[in-house]
Amino acid sequence: MADPMKRLLLLVCALLTLSPALAGAQGLGGFVSPGPLAEDHADLDTILKCTSCHEPGAGVTPARCMACHERVEDQVQTRTGFHANLGDECASCHGDHKGRDFELVQLSEETFNHQSTGFALTGEHKPLECNECHQDAPEDYTGLESSCESCHDEPHGAGASTRELLNNCRTCHDADDWDALPIALSIFDHNDSKQADYPLHDAHDDVECDSCHKETKFVPTVAELCTDCHDDPHRKQFAKQQCTDCHTDRKPDWNVRPWDHDKRTQFALVGVHNDVSCASCHGKGAKAQYAPLPHERCSTCHEDVHEGQFEPRDCDSCHQQVADGFEGMVIDHDETNYPLRNAHQEVTCEDCHGEGPAATFAGLPFADCADCHEDRHDARFAPDACQDCHVTDGLWDVDAFDHARTQFALVGAHVEVQCAECHGEGEEKVLEGLDYATCRDCHSDDNPHDESVAELACTTCHDENAWEPPLPFDHDSTGWPLIAKHAQAECEDCHVGEGPRFDQAETACESCHEDDVPPNHYEGVCADCHKPTDWRDATLGREGHASTGFALLGMHSVLPCDDCHGPAEPSSTAGPECIDCHLDDDPHRGLLGTQCGTCHEEKDWMRTTFRHAQTGFALRGSHRVAGCDDCHAAGYPGTPADCGSCHTFDAPGDALHRDPLTRDCDTCHRPYTWEDANFPHGELE
Repeated sequence: MADPMKRLLLLVCALLTLSPALAGAQGLGGFVSPGPLAEDHADLDTILKCTSCHEPGAGVTPARCMACHERVEDQVQTRTGFHANLGDECASCHGDHKGRDFELVQLSEETFNHQSTGFALTGEHKPLECNECHQDAPEDYTGLESSCESCHDEPHGAGASTRELLNNCRTCHDADDWDALPIALSIFDHNDSKQADYPLHDAHDDVECDSCHKETKFVPTVAELCTDCHDDPHRKQFAKQQCTDCHTDRKPDWNVRPWDHDKRTQFALVGVHNDVSCASCHGKGAKAQYAPLPHERCSTCHEDVHEGQFEPRDCDSCHQQVADGFEGMVIDHDETNYPLRNAHQEVTCEDCHGEGPAATFAGLPFADCADCHEDRHDARFAPDACQDCHVTDGLWDVDAFDHARTQFALVGAHVEVQCAECHGEGEEKVLEGLDYATCRDCHSDDNPHDESVAELACTTCHDENAWEPPLPFDHDSTGWPLIAKHAQAECEDCHVGEGPRFDQAETACESCHEDDVPPNHYEGVCADCHKPTDWRDATLGREGHASTGFALLGMHSVLPCDDCHGPAEPSSTAGPECIDCHLDDDPHRGLLGTQCGTCHEEKDWMRTTFRHAQTGFALRGSHRVAGCDDCHAAGYPGTPADCGSCHTFDAPGDALHRDPLTRDCDTCHRPYTWEDANFPHGELE
């Protein structure tokens, strides 16, 4: 045999065949083995078990190693894990026969590259100690699975789900950041019916996952009823109804759905009840009471302020639930034993019945007026005689008393007089025995007249219908008839003084009009010029003014007197000359003298009698349309008549016009034919 080792093995086998007892003899294994096996293989350290690792003729082979190490064989065959590509020479890494203390696995935890196992340590895995995952280390490092659930408990209930998402941790998690919230829609969409059974919308959109999925358990999650997640604050008062019958999950408030109290309960909310908050009747929080809530009578919720006076009737027999109507309800008093009439209709309920808890409605006495009203007459009349003077049903004031029932009927202005003005009031009131035969019985202090009218009855001039103004008085009977403007004057205008006095009025004009006489007026009797018909239409005016030597003609006839006779000047000082009044109006500035009448007249001041031919210079040709100022710029007297004085600068500058013999323009020119000159010496060359 070429191989010494093979020969040695054959020899050993032959010896064992001859005498099996020799196999256990001391020293034989040591004779054959190169050294003791490691502690892990100590049970193989006999000459009879050499072939457990050594294949005859081939030595230590991977097949013999993997016959015992099945997990390594699985990694090699599946090409996974650390031994995926290391199944050819096991002995190259795991040598043996080096003693019992020799470590078959020569691993340095500090320098080992875990990526060579196919599972790189990253993120949260990186700082872990080896034995935190390899529980059997250092004896065994292989055989661990790389799936998350092999090390980590699965908290999401994946076993109860048929969806792939929960069966693959790496879909949401990785070693760098295990916290996967919030989950992107690209990974999981709660509103996708293929991924979840309960779509999220409105208020549920903002709910954190762990608010519903406690301890990150996603399945099974029951979400058929609101109470699967939410506490029932109503303590099962609505056990037969769904929460969504009243509530929605819309934002911003759980209690946003209008509750139709009219249709869904036996108590419709109308009037003031419409504005009452739910908590006012039902309470709030954990103590809220909804069903059943008693509501048969108003007093169930509201205090009976009438303390049972209207039993067995309920409040709504008088009050209504209209807006603002419960307190301000107007009772139809006609349905009681005391209908309200006239002024009693304006009386407030409290005036008769009182208010608050002390109010009395039932059994209130009303047979006599005195049951409610104080007798102000101190029992001077019969107890039940109020209606003899007063109209009942509230028209208590004496304005409603028919005074014709007395011997003095109220007519005219007396109707408006207050009772107290004649009868007094309070303790001094007198209703019987008043004097009323004459006006002076009541109006003696009001008589404005002195003894001058003592013998006349007031009704001679006045009556009850209208004391002011008095009745028409025949003033002709006084010998001084009222005509024209005097007929429009008030009595007091002439009859002045205290009273006024009617027997001492003067008839002379100045006795009344002394203050109306203009200053510096003509002396004489007023009536000589003026009449009552129109004081301004004096007999001196118009044609009569000619008696002064100055007749009013033309424009003067329509002028007011003050235009010529100033109000502060004597009328006799007015001068008869035009210039006396029109000095400031003279457009000629005095250059033509003061005799305006030479050219102007009173009827039409602008149309004058002046003719320019009177000056010796008749206006002809273009001169007729020239303005006065064109020639008389410096005034009227001394105006030259020669052409050159005005037209010097209009003459051409040729030799002919510079000749002294041609200085007189009218030698050649005429006013009518100025352009067509007629040169008397013949044609010019």
